[in-house]
Amino acid sequence: MHNPKAPAPAAEAAATAPEPVLAVRVTVTDATPLRIVLAEDIPADAEEGALLHFAAAADFRVGDAIVIAKGAGISGAIADAAKKKFLGRSARITFRLDKADSVDGHKLNVRAVAIRRGDEPGTRPVDSGKGARSKEFAATRGTEYIAYIDGDQTVAIHK
Repeated sequence: MHNPKAPAPAAEAAATAPEPVLAVRVTVTDATPLRIVLAEDIPADAEEGALLHFAAAADFRVGDAIVIAKGAGISGAIADAAKKKFLGRSARITFRLDKADSVDGHKLNVRAVAIRRGDEPGTRPVDSGKGARSKEFAATRGTEYIAYIDGDQTVAIHK
């Protein structure tokens, strides 16, 4: 027997259907700066090629859209290790940046310098920032740097 007060099956299905997700494509332009922080200490004796981990210091926005969320991972590596001392000074450790995690799950290309010079990935010296320098670490967790978007890239932002 049919219950006249029961909702129709089509009405139940319509009520539980998910809303369509709208994706807006946002273009991030080359050399746009992004504040990042070092996620781990860099030892003073770090070797060339050692992986480095950074995090976005704040939400990175293009207009009203968040492209890289605060805390998102940014990867890099030691480009040049410290060289032997010459005249009492040692050459500084340099690093390069590779990829940043965007909100759509894709990796955005990033670099450590504002201006690209040919095919070179662009490196910058590891700097411990303000304060006392440590002989044990080249830079400590929380040191802030600026990364730059490497080439125009498009991200799909879900609204």
